[in-house]
Amino acid sequence: MPCPVIYCKTDSERSSDREVQLNSNELARKIVEIIEEKQAADIVLLDVSDQTSISTYFVLGSVDNERQANAIRDDLWEQLQIEEKTRPLNVHDLRQEGGGWLLADYGDVILHLFTEETRRRYDLEGLWSDAHVVLKIL
Repeated sequence: MPCPVIYCKTDSERSSDREVQLNSNELARKIVEIIEEKQAADIVLLDVSDQTSISTYFVLGSVDNERQANAIRDDLWEQLQIEEKTRPLNVHDLRQEGGGWLLADYGDVILHLFTEETRRRYDLEGLWSDAHVVLKIL
């Protein structure tokens, strides 16, 4: 028995109902845009896909303090979770172990925000020096 017309949707209507998620490149660039707006410094987007299978991109940036990192974390939540329906798999922030480092794991894109001292100490750019630098904002 056919369903009433008000309940039936064409294939194109059904596909338009699906949420469109950002691809890895779009997500990485959106994260760069958000952290740049919140005045993170020395932003680097690395393509690590040839070096590891855990992620495609690393986004690295420096913050002045915990307050700035928290503002960035909150803005990421608002713009990615609420507007783009994308949320991190895991977040470790400056208040947790290894203070001075906020890590937000979005699967294909991993964000690393550091205080200057912590960034120098861990030197991820040095550890991942074989990665392709996609973008650098000083």
